[in-house]
Amino acid sequence: MRILIVSHLYPSAVDDTAGTFVHQQVRALRGRGHDVRVISPVGWAPPGLSRYAAHRSVPRCTRVDDVPVLHPRMVVLPGARLGPGIVHTTLRAIAGHVRRTYRDWPFDLVHAHMLVPDGWAAASAGHAVGVPVIATAHGSADVLATPNRSPAWRRTVIESITELDQIIAVSHAVARGVCDLARPRQGVRVIPNGADPDRFASRDQAADRSRLGLPDDRPIALFVGHLTDLKGVANLIEAFGANLNRSTTRPVLAIVGEGPLRGALEARVRELGMGDTVRFAGKVVHDDVGTWMGACDVLVLPSLSEGLPTVVCEAMVTGRAVIATAVGGTPELVEPGVTGQLVDPGDVVQLADALIDVLDTPGRAAAMGSVAAGRARDTLTWAAVAQQIESVYRAVLSREHAVASTWDPADGSTPPIVA
Repeated sequence: MRILIVSHLYPSAVDDTAGTFVHQQVRALRGRGHDVRVISPVGWAPPGLSRYAAHRSVPRCTRVDDVPVLHPRMVVLPGARLGPGIVHTTLRAIAGHVRRTYRDWPFDLVHAHMLVPDGWAAASAGHAVGVPVIATAHGSADVLATPNRSPAWRRTVIESITELDQIIAVSHAVARGVCDLARPRQGVRVIPNGADPDRFASRDQAADRSRLGLPDDRPIALFVGHLTDLKGVANLIEAFGANLNRSTTRPVLAIVGEGPLRGALEARVRELGMGDTVRFAGKVVHDDVGTWMGACDVLVLPSLSEGLPTVVCEAMVTGRAVIATAVGGTPELVEPGVTGQLVDPGDVVQLADALIDVLDTPGRAAAMGSVAAGRARDTLTWAAVAQQIESVYRAVLSREHAVASTWDPADGSTPPIVA
């Protein structure tokens, strides 16, 4: 099949880690023999504003791992001040490129990532050239939180849901969020995110720790993500601080990622006297995330909201226990006491207790990680995900939506994760 991907989240010269989950999916689809191209709009940066100079360095046309990528420009304002109007800006940016691409390379369907702005814009642009349009709903940024920003945002998300030919959700929680807002044309297909076993499976923990300069005689907890309020990193630091005098193993916390809270988080670490306990690694390329996963004993994700976190899939494929908040689709991956622990979002005491339970009990993290790996390596890989997505493509193109693999919200049943 010829597949056109529309996603404003995609690796570029501005941010080579943006949308890596989309790119990994694209690579897996290409691995199954499909011809895939990408349109990924980027913000237009007016001359004279040095803050946005990097955006001007993004080429209009490039390749990422031999995947052709177009980067049309779109007008954006700092702080998301365009509001739901961003969907119209996105449509203006991609519409001409969709038409010209179809003229020169007639694709079979469009697959957008995020219901807004990409899914809304792709539905209009794709239908204009007569092809079906699919979108993947990823969670907070398009379904779980965005509709609550304003009535206008809610209407826009609903418009996207009702215009798309098929919606894929990364978790049951996201699927229910979609159907709580509106009735999709063909129900919702639930397909989780995945991980690349070539990067994450069969890691040598001692070698990875040596490569990163991490101690080999202390357990290591790892956080990977943006340093924002939504990710709950401040709660994680408080939980580690609460355990300073409780833990017998003196665990280390490694924080991989950048964000607006980094300065405040580093200051809090100094206030708590945890200079030898917390290590800020900053932003790392995606290939190096596998090294950090291999070095740790447990991944900790204290988010206040999630869709289906790719980082949890990566940890499980690596064979690592997971301590996470019970939000979004995370409980669909982590089984308490078996592959990790779940805690309530924002509860520092629960988080501290879970860390003690997993890291201070000899062999507990390793045992949980072994079970996690066994469950993940056949189902939470990008190859498995691509196979399921391909089945959705074929169903949409043939107009055959099998009842067994599509969730109809009218019957009140829980949507299945297709294996």
